[in-house]
Amino acid sequence: MDYTSNDLLNKINDGEHIKGKDVFNALMNDRVLSELGAKKVEIARSLLPSSEIPHSEIVLDKAKDISQEENEDEATS
Repeated sequence: MDYTSNDLLNKINDGEHIKGKDVFNALMNDRVLSELGAKKVEIARSLLPSSEIPHSEIVLDKAKDISQEENEDEATS
């Protein structure tokens, strides 16, 4: 199940600390796996000379980075 930070806060406010822990672990697991995947791609690309990376791929990566930054900004607001 996909949880949000609001789910975590609701569990804590309701006194459901065990369920809150499960929500926290799920949220962190998703975040860690996402960051790990991005890091793998970053490392793999750094091993290739830039001339071997198609221009469309570079543009797509930049668009994904911008989208992730916007999502993070919305999540912290």
